[in-house]
Amino acid sequence: MRITIIAFGSRGDVQPAVALGKALKAEGHRIRILAGLNFKSWIERHGLEPIASKIDIQALMESELGREWAEKGSNIFKQMHVVKKLNEHTGWLAMSEAWTACSDAEVIISSFTSDIYALSFAEKLGVPLISTPLQPTLYPTRSGAATMNAPLPARESIINWYFGKLFLEPFQWRLSARMVNRFRQEVLSLRPQARSDFLTAKRRLVSVQAYSRHVVPHAQDWPSTIHTTGFWFLEEQNEWKPARELTEFLDSGEPPICIGFGSMTGRNPEHLMQTVSEAVRQSKKRAVLLSGWAGIIDSKRDNNIFSIEAAPHEWLYPRVSAAIHHGGAGTTAASLRAGVPTVIVPHLGDQPFWGQRVHSIGAGPKPISRNKLTSTSLALAINEATTNPIMKRRAEEVGSKIRAEDGLGRAVEIIEGCLKQY
Repeated sequence: MRITIIAFGSRGDVQPAVALGKALKAEGHRIRILAGLNFKSWIERHGLEPIASKIDIQALMESELGREWAEKGSNIFKQMHVVKKLNEHTGWLAMSEAWTACSDAEVIISSFTSDIYALSFAEKLGVPLISTPLQPTLYPTRSGAATMNAPLPARESIINWYFGKLFLEPFQWRLSARMVNRFRQEVLSLRPQARSDFLTAKRRLVSVQAYSRHVVPHAQDWPSTIHTTGFWFLEEQNEWKPARELTEFLDSGEPPICIGFGSMTGRNPEHLMQTVSEAVRQSKKRAVLLSGWAGIIDSKRDNNIFSIEAAPHEWLYPRVSAAIHHGGAGTTAASLRAGVPTVIVPHLGDQPFWGQRVHSIGAGPKPISRNKLTSTSLALAINEATTNPIMKRRAEEVGSKIRAEDGLGRAVEIIEGCLKQY
């Protein structure tokens, strides 16, 4: 079947889609992935058909709005304001590109950001739609552990359910309803959709959640249409060769820590680098620094810090003593699978949730919000992650359980079953 996967976002959003695409292609399907232009050749190398978006996520994150978003910390209300402004800039183009990519699809696979308009595409075409979120669905539940930004994250409570019902479930509607309804009328020739129509359609949607139950337990009050499979990993380490200088640094002393904030940006990378380098000095550790989109580079050439733009997490993380990162779903999955203690410095979106979950399962210290990050707080977290034997053992246990899962295999099984039923 012709399957279009909508994968707008950074590499952390696209990589699980590529992994799923390869697994579905092995079942005989034709897979197309809509993603940023900078991912085109990478998707092709994995034998899949790319559809290049004109939306440059890196340029967006490096814009004034993007930097403002990354610097809002865990304040959900401030972030919603920024996200709404970003959506006003790119939402129509994103929907137009997605519709072009899906217009002859026999199956559509969407994610958290694209569900709201993919539902309209599936309605217009009369084809199945499957949602593949990298974080828990926004379906209301009493489970604090399975609720984003839960008021009572450590408890089962009706308060969490009402929070999900009143704030989380209609979140996408509040953000994009007006634009989606305009698209329905002007492009799809469909009647406008009421909020109740959208919520009813969303509740019927099959969701295949790409994370592990060992990190986020599956809520018992979710319907049978919601599945939790395990993380989806794309194995690439055999295609990547480390520089000699990196292997020499890794071999020249005790395992270093790894620090990198992926696709996150900020207005002052120099200050962030100063904070990071001072934290490394205070902790008396060696560090591999992944510069990422933030552009944090060790210009002072500290002998205890080795700077590199990027490296496959599945290769690097098993070779370090702790991973310090922003808490993106994919990066969190990689550090937990490696079995190393994880320090999360959340910037935006679902990152505070992942920071909380890592701490809750005992695999890392309390997360440090980006807007509260100091060299001292980071150094203390690094020391806790690298010297606490209970945390180290717990991280190893979680890693072993995640490595034993077949998240992709389970996801393909569920999707194939849905298609046969449809």
